[in-house]
Amino acid sequence: MPRRGSKSAHLIAALLEPKRAAIRAEDHGLPSPRSGKPGPKTDGLTQVNIDTLTNRAERTYNRLVHGLLANPKEEYLAAVAEILQLSVDEYTLLCIYALGHKPVQQLEPVIDLAARDLWQAACDGQRHMMYVTDLAWTLLAHNQPFADLFTGGRAPKNTARWMLLTPEARITLMDWETTWAPAVSAQVQAALAEHPTNEVLRRLEADVRADPRASQIYTGCTEASIAPDGAVRRLLHPKHGPGLAQMVAASPYASPGARMIIVAFESQSQRTTT
Repeated sequence: MPRRGSKSAHLIAALLEPKRAAIRAEDHGLPSPRSGKPGPKTDGLTQVNIDTLTNRAERTYNRLVHGLLANPKEEYLAAVAEILQLSVDEYTLLCIYALGHKPVQQLEPVIDLAARDLWQAACDGQRHMMYVTDLAWTLLAHNQPFADLFTGGRAPKNTARWMLLTPEARITLMDWETTWAPAVSAQVQAALAEHPTNEVLRRLEADVRADPRASQIYTGCTEASIAPDGAVRRLLHPKHGPGLAQMVAASPYASPGARMIIVAFESQSQRTTT
């Protein structure tokens, strides 16, 4: 790929250089650049520091910020991003400026939900069941119709753990063994393949493998499922009885890995009267 134009070089420098100057060298176990020298003390990382921390030849980072580094590898850009503590959006922009496209592999996202209060408000304003989880199915926001699905009206802390491991789920989620559990197993396996160091996912898989019924489904899973977008499954609602759950799924744009699920439930009695 040819070198990026001067406009991209300017954008890379504008993105990275303020970040570099704001990070203390001591935080990476390096001496302050001005330590023992006359003049004002500057604690920020130097460009040479970035080369040292990324194990690259001297001036590699300098060439990057000046648009002179031909075909930088995404692995290198990710290493720079982690040192400079770039956000997911900032890393995406760095790849666009340096490579001409979005990253193939995102940085490991922070386990949180951007605009959490607004997502909670969105859940509260939805008449159907709605909830938002992080990449490991930890519940981040939900509405009351979703909470009503569970005993005592209390939603679980982790929805995948509830779906795969609780006796309650095996009753509530009708056809649990043939529809719900295989789909969730496939989704957990895909998430773990993408985020193999995530401790919540690793503990979840270990517990699933230790459960006799769940383990058999999980290890023998041949389902291809990333998310329940468009899925229609039978559900035994504790308040409304049996019926069909129709689901749509999406991912909050500023929270990679998070998932937003809306479950439209129609009870059997509703279906027979309409």
